[in-house]
Amino acid sequence: SKQVLQLYRRGVTPATVLETVLLLREHTRHRARPAPAMAAGMARTLLAALALLSLVAPAAAVEVCKVVDLQLVTQTGEFFLAVTFLGMGVTTVVFVLMAFKAAHEKRKFYFTTCYITAISTFSYYAMLSGQGWLITPNCRQLFYVRYVERFFTTPLILLDLGLIAGADTGMMAAVMGADMLMIFGEFMASISSGHIKWLWFVLSLMVFAPLVFVMVRGYRSLVERSHPAVVEMYSKVSWLAAITWSLYPLVFIFSEGTGDWSPNFEIMIYGVLDILSKAVFGFILLLSHEGLDRITNFKSFAPIHETPMSYGGMQGQAPVESYI
Repeated sequence: SKQVLQLYRRGVTPATVLETVLLLREHTRHRARPAPAMAAGMARTLLAALALLSLVAPAAAVEVCKVVDLQLVTQTGEFFLAVTFLGMGVTTVVFVLMAFKAAHEKRKFYFTTCYITAISTFSYYAMLSGQGWLITPNCRQLFYVRYVERFFTTPLILLDLGLIAGADTGMMAAVMGADMLMIFGEFMASISSGHIKWLWFVLSLMVFAPLVFVMVRGYRSLVERSHPAVVEMYSKVSWLAAITWSLYPLVFIFSEGTGDWSPNFEIMIYGVLDILSKAVFGFILLLSHEGLDRITNFKSFAPIHETPMSYGGMQGQAPVESYI
């Protein structure tokens, strides 16, 4: 029995263990016993091996983490999830109402920002409902739905910054694609262990560093040619995004990385960063009316009703389109 257990712990499959036992028995006892005794001995050995494997195999396949070693979210973490969910939900409703009242030229900023907070609201509702999580190899509860949310919201934040800066479509697509790659690397680091975890983390940081440079320098060089109101608005939202995004890797190191921070404290810190990087970001952007007016060339001071001009330059005469 001890030899069978040692073989199984070394990674030998149950079928190989049984085959080895039968071959050894047949080789050592084939000439020492008559046929009936040999058959009875082999039967007893086979039954003992099957019984031992039936007791050991399920435990070795299922028991990954002991219950006492699990790091799970408690009621404290659920409280912070509820607070962040309500904050994101109320912010989304406010942004939607603001979008309907905004001018048509500026609605692209409102809709993009609405999707950022709306996706985050759905993510926090999933976490609050006990969905979208798994147990990592480090016996820690991980809400992988958080990375699904970032995979969509962080590119939208970069889209807002690119629209403010007036970047071309190709550049914005490249920056958003790099951001998705960074989030994927961070997710792989969160579900890995050992040196593989930190290798994924370093790869993610290698993509993250150019993104910060684009936010604070690349796009900023395009904004410098704009109106001072646009420069001021971009400076506020870009530095807010750069600073809050730089804190996410630090939280990862002490939570998903080393496990020094409890899952409850991790949820609280991530909730504060999400509120700042998404809700506060959106309010600063959408309440910068002069900056948005300058970007979209929208004249908020223009009268609503104006006499249409004809193609001939005569005022008060109906345009050509009215006769078609």
